[in-house]
Amino acid sequence: MTRRFRTGIAFLAAAIVALPSSAQRAGVGAERTEAARLDGQETVVDVYPPREAPVAGVAIVAHGFTRTRERHRDLARDLAAAGVIAVVPDLPNVVDHAGNGTAVADLVESLERGALGLAPIERARIVLIGTSAGGLATLIAAERLPGIAGWIGLDPVDSTGMGRLAAGQLRAPAVVLLADDSSCNLFGSGRQLGRALETLVGMRRIDGASHCDFEGPTNRVCTNLCGRASPDRQREAREAAVGAALDLLAPARPMRAVELGPGEPNAPDTQDATSAGSPPRYPASD
Repeated sequence: MTRRFRTGIAFLAAAIVALPSSAQRAGVGAERTEAARLDGQETVVDVYPPREAPVAGVAIVAHGFTRTRERHRDLARDLAAAGVIAVVPDLPNVVDHAGNGTAVADLVESLERGALGLAPIERARIVLIGTSAGGLATLIAAERLPGIAGWIGLDPVDSTGMGRLAAGQLRAPAVVLLADDSSCNLFGSGRQLGRALETLVGMRRIDGASHCDFEGPTNRVCTNLCGRASPDRQREAREAAVGAALDLLAPARPMRAVELGPGEPNAPDTQDATSAGSPPRYPASD
């Protein structure tokens, strides 16, 4: 049994473990927007680097159906403040979820080569996070990318059955966070995805959360269709997602530098910030 899955078992029984306060975290560096070509189409990607090295890894965050990268600004900033580079693309397709899966896989492969102003990043240092239909796209991508650090579904929705097929073949550790059942999540579609995952390390419903609580800032387009958002539930969802990302990235040694600009040297080696005895950093399952 790997350390990741021992941690997953602990996840199911542990009490909520608070993330470090903002003052204790790495801080957020200069945010920027970069052009990218994903699934053969031109799009843009926001990059949120931590202010300081070492960095735990990279999280690619994918938005939901008809949404944009702007809907994950709050999560991206929290990830960066916790020491994870957040990379948030505008997905190039509206209804082609497989194509969006290809777009996410393209983004991972470009980061492995070095892209978006970042030094080359090992696949094992990259975790995929997706909300709603973005959860489906990132799951499809994760199944295609052996060695990826893990997948986190934020109230993921599978309207086609492609997600369940990908879930059954995924070999990376996975975490699923759920809202209350509603038409916007196909009345608990994410729960079926979780049950199809052989590599599931934790699945948790955030009591009282709506589908819109998994994005931030949200807007009336979402809340008019899917129910109001609560700042408390949004914060709880972000803390759970950030903690899960840190836990899935924990086996990888922190990166030596946040990014490499022209003439910028690597930061000096630093000791691994994680410890085998540390408790899971995301809340317990119900």
